[in-house]
Order: sequence, then C-alpha cells, then structure tokens
Amino acid sequence: MEVIPMQATVALRGRGRLATHLNSLLAHAAQRPGWRAPDPRNLRTWRQFLVGVWVQHTTRLLSVAQAVAPYRQVRSVKAAAMALGYLLSAAQWPLRPFSTRLLLAAVEGLDPARLATYRGYVLLVIDPTEYPKRSRGQGRRGRQMQHVGRVRKPAKGTRKRAKRRGAAPAPSTPRVATTTGYVDVWAGLVLKGQQFLPLARHLYSNQHPRLKSQNRVEEAVLGTARGLLRRLGRRAIVVGDRGLGRKELLIRLAREDQAYVFRIDADITAQPAGAGPSAPLATLLTQQPWLGQAVWERGQEGPLRCQVRSLRATIRYSRSGRQADYTEATLNFVEFVPVEPGHDSLVLATTLPAATLREATGIARVYAQRWSVETGFEVLKGWGLDRFMVRQWQAIDRLLWIVALAYTVLLLALRHGTLGGLRTQARALLHQQSVLGHHLTVGKFAEAIRLDFAHHHRAWRSAWLL
Repeated sequence: MEVIPMQATVALRGRGRLATHLNSLLAHAAQRPGWRAPDPRNLRTWRQFLVGVWVQHTTRLLSVAQAVAPYRQVRSVKAAAMALGYLLSAAQWPLRPFSTRLLLAAVEGLDPARLATYRGYVLLVIDPTEYPKRSRGQGRRGRQMQHVGRVRKPAKGTRKRAKRRGAAPAPSTPRVATTTGYVDVWAGLVLKGQQFLPLARHLYSNQHPRLKSQNRVEEAVLGTARGLLRRLGRRAIVVGDRGLGRKELLIRLAREDQAYVFRIDADITAQPAGAGPSAPLATLLTQQPWLGQAVWERGQEGPLRCQVRSLRATIRYSRSGRQADYTEATLNFVEFVPVEPGHDSLVLATTLPAATLREATGIARVYAQRWSVETGFEVLKGWGLDRFMVRQWQAIDRLLWIVALAYTVLLLALRHGTLGGLRTQARALLHQQSVLGHHLTVGKFAEAIRLDFAHHHRAWRSAWLL
C-alpha cells in the first residue's frame, strides 16, 4: 500500500518578517564604528547559505546548493555548490569580524529579561566540542583536510566522558582512543530555558602551524566574549566544565575580579584559608562539616540528591617551577557528594560566596546552566556542524560561523516580539504534521521552515530577495 505524504495546508506567511528581522540585525551592526560593508554579492550568497542550512539541515555544499540553485544564475546544482565553496575559501570577506558584530548586535537587541542571571550577573558558558574526521592527514593529490589534528574517538553506546586533558586516567578507566579531527571552542550567553546564544568561537588543531596550545585558544575565545560583554556593560559569571578549570586560569581570572564557577578535579593541592598545611583538595574537603542536602541537576543524566560541604582555600601556580616564583588566589570550593553510591562527586571552584547551603545550592544551579551549550551543540550537529566536507582551514572556519549565525537568527526569532505570528504559524504547521513536540525549539522552528520551503519556495525567494 502506497503511503501518500500529508500536504501542508498551513503556510509561514510571516517569513517576510523573519527576513526583516535579519535586515535589522545587519543595519544595527552597520551603525557601529569600524563596520566594513561586505560585497553585496557575497552578502547575497551568505543569506542563501543561511536558508539552505535551515532547509537542508546539512553543511554538505551539494545538498545546500540543491536549495539555492534555483535562485542563482547557474545551470546546475554543482555550479551553485562551487559558488558556495568560493564564498568559503576565496571570497575577500572578513567573515569572523562580520559574524562577531552581528552577534554583538543580537545581544544588544535582546530583551534583558530573556537572559539567565544570578545575583545580577549574566552567565557566560565556555565549552569545546570535537569533530572527528575520517582523514589520513595526507592525500594523494594534496587535497586532504588542512591541519587536521587529533581528537578523542567517540565511544559508541556510552555517555560523554568528562574532559580531563593532561590528567592520567584512573586505573579502572581505559585509555581514551583518539582519531583525526578538529576541536572547536565556543563561548556564549545562557538564555532562560537553558538556550545558548553564541558570542565567540575558534577552530583549533594541534597540527596548525600557529595554534600551539588549546589552552591559549580557549583563553582567547573567553577573552573575546568577555570583551563583548564589557562593551555592553554586562557583568558575567564564567561557567565551565572540567578541563577548563586549570589552576593557571582560575588564579588569573580571580586576580582580575572575574566571577566564575568551574568544575574541577579534586586532586590539586590547596591550603586552607587562615591556617593549616597544604594538602590535596579532596583530603581537605573530607575534613569539612556537611552543610545539608541539595539536588545536583545533571541535565540529560537527571537529578541526583547529594550531601554538600564547602571550603575556602588558597591555590598556587608556578610556571617556572621555582619556589618563590608563583601566583596564588583564595577561592571557595563546593563538593556535592551523591547519596546514591556509584557516582562521582561534583567539585566546583568559584569566586562566589559559598559558606551556606543556600549559597552552595545557588552555585550548583549556576553550573547546571552549562547544559545550555550542550543543547545548542545538539541542534547544531543535527544540522551537520560536525559533518562538513570542505578541506581548507579558512573554509571550515567560515562554514562553522555560517551555521552558528543560522542558529542564532532562529534563536532570536523565538523571542522577538514582532515574530509572534510567525511562531504561531510554525506551531500550526508542525502540529499538522504531528512533529511539534512539547515546545517550539530552534530545531523545530527550522523544521517548520523546511516544510514551508518545500511548498512555497517562490515566496521565500520574494521575501528574502534570493
């Protein structure tokens, strides 16, 4: 029996408002000092690229070209793909500054009530993600992916392991296998509802001739995001997972009066504030009284009830290793020990007050917001963020910026007051196709655009001047 696909009778008649919203972002960004207007031809291709990513849910150039080819003066899809490839690899366009200015304009135009906050601070999350690639590193014709490095090999059927760069594996933990690929470091704001708004990102590979350290790339991304927020007059709490909570970074940020909450390993040496000899942090924490019980929200892994204790202690870092050559900072440390056996403890380092159970619980809630970046990565990788096939370093970086902005435009559209009608139409269309779910998310919004584009591509061409 042949199954006839359901015809969509609901249309996104507010698609023109979405184009107007993007135009307003461009106009707002153009008003800032130092703006360099891109070539109109490149800007037109860039706009087509955004729509192509929404419609095709992929970064493969041939697939994106299938959506945009009818709107270009080309004779084949392959020719359209070549035009997209030219934008990525050869076009004279500083796409990174262009993207950063658009993201800055996006934050400026966002209702402050939409931002997740704690004690008047916005939450700035930083996290690297990895793109494993099947590459030999050397191609027969010199067409291999440029500067491809090493990343952790994804384990099938297991949960994502915590990042422990530089630390020896536990005796019961098998050594992590590696494969070829790239690392991409992202930083962005947390919106209410655990949504992630990108502010800065940078591609990294240990084979790149100029990028010698992933730590330095992470610090550069964090510095860019902090700089953008300072320009907006926003105070931020930086939130990061293990692997980012290095002693050098913790001390430097504390000395700069930067508020933060980082998860760390408890194997570092610390000295109790006031008195007492130095000892491993894990040992010092076991000597502290319990503050009470609280719930550790672990995102997709579910909540976990824990016993809570805290400690104020000083940590030191020496780059040279000489006894008198060191920097130090006094921080608060909070440990959440699961009541149910078989789970690792959560140890957080923070500059925020953590002497009471209420304060410690608030810090845990701040750290739980880190899952917003994971939900963002889930949507972005569903659009093919990690399945790109372009080879040049610049082309890869530009493609990732385009996907980041495609995500950001829809994220803002979910919250912009003038686009309420478009959101209502999107819900109706998805409900008609029985694919809405509980909420209209960025991924579902893109699915509504995909369904509408299939039946009203001429209307999209008119609205977006494709």
